[in-house]
Amino acid sequence: MTPSDEANQTLMEAASRLAGEAVVTLVPAGVGANSHVLRLTTPSRTLGLKCYPHRPGDPRDRLDVEWRALRFLRGIGLEAVPEALGRDDQSRLLLMEWIEGQLVSTHSPADIDAAAGFIADVFQASTTARTIGFTLASEACLSAIEINRQIEARLAEVASHPMLQAFLHNIFRPAFAAARSRIAAELGGGRDLPIPLRRLIPADFGFHNTLRQSDGRLRFVDFDYFGWDDPVKMTADFVLHPAMSLGAADKRFLVARLAAAVPEDTAFLDRLAAHKPLYALRWALILLNPFRHDRINAAAQHEPRYEQRLRLQIEKAERMCAHSLNDDTN
Repeated sequence: MTPSDEANQTLMEAASRLAGEAVVTLVPAGVGANSHVLRLTTPSRTLGLKCYPHRPGDPRDRLDVEWRALRFLRGIGLEAVPEALGRDDQSRLLLMEWIEGQLVSTHSPADIDAAAGFIADVFQASTTARTIGFTLASEACLSAIEINRQIEARLAEVASHPMLQAFLHNIFRPAFAAARSRIAAELGGGRDLPIPLRRLIPADFGFHNTLRQSDGRLRFVDFDYFGWDDPVKMTADFVLHPAMSLGAADKRFLVARLAAAVPEDTAFLDRLAAHKPLYALRWALILLNPFRHDRINAAAQHEPRYEQRLRLQIEKAERMCAHSLNDDTN
């Protein structure tokens, strides 16, 4: 038996223990950067199995975060998320309801309304979850200082390449300087967002993590980055996410809906206007992640399509930088 066969056999055995019955088939259904999902069938039902491989240098327990997030959200009546059925901490597996549906490739105003309503419900439920023990969301940004710190850290990870350096010098750094100048006072001594104004955030939320069922209902998946954060970050990430392609009207509707969901946060819109340029620049650098010096090697830079792929990502990053200069959410 090859190492691959042994690994598959071990996975089948672990899945059978979780399901409480023999597994008939175990088929890949989706692979992300941080986890992958399998479609599991037994003689009586179809289930989902999510695997969380260890990532060097990443101390987050994404299995525990998603397990507790799904249990909490279902517990408050939000059935738009899959039901968590079991977990295997040793094998890093989560057994959950299987959702039959298609990724949302195009959206309607009703879809925007459904997504905004879900986020608003999570925001509202946050006020009853203070004692449950959720930690901060992945890469939480509770102040302008922290957003700035994350941008600087990502800048330090960008590989040295003439094309990248030209983009950073001519486009990114001038936009970064302009964004920083707008919030100079905050960077000079701003405080973290007060605890009462923080909300639980389904981080990395958007239609790229949404399934449409045959009856048209939307179901939301991937909650392994869930936790406390500034609701402004959730809002900015939703409208800026490169996979979303939201129009100006959609963005304005979403912002108004989420601002209304946190009426006690009287500075929400002002904070969004001030911090959104920084979030756009943060996204520009995320788009360049494949070309970080810790993700590529010297040989990769000589591949025939390397510069073509790099140029494509830089074009996307340039468009994201443009968002830092133009506010289309008001």
